[in-house]
Amino acid sequence: MGKAIRYIAVYLGLTFWVLGSCEGPKPENRYQKIAAGFCECTTQLVALNKAAITMAADTSANTKVLYQQMEAEYNKSRECCAYLIAQYGKLQKEDFVEIEKVLSEKCPDYDLQKDLFREILGL
Repeated sequence: MGKAIRYIAVYLGLTFWVLGSCEGPKPENRYQKIAAGFCECTTQLVALNKAAITMAADTSANTKVLYQQMEAEYNKSRECCAYLIAQYGKLQKEDFVEIEKVLSEKCPDYDLQKDLFREILGL
């Protein structure tokens, strides 16, 4: 009976050790939350910018409507980003290196839109 208790104790000890050492997914940090929100805020604007690049080669396209849509979407993106900054705090210049790493991972079109991202984020 002593051996059985020892095996149970060892088994329970190992079980608790394994369960205690398992880490769940790490919570997102401030930069990850801002980047994810920023990508959501600018999805439509990025799509319109891509359309504008495509239309630049097509002289027959009606660019006036597109540019009006871009202006409206730009304003929406700025408002959305202002809400993010109010929620997570204003970014400082020294934050840019870290936020840029996260933006390049979270936002698929970050490399094409760096100037836009910097402007909207106020960097």
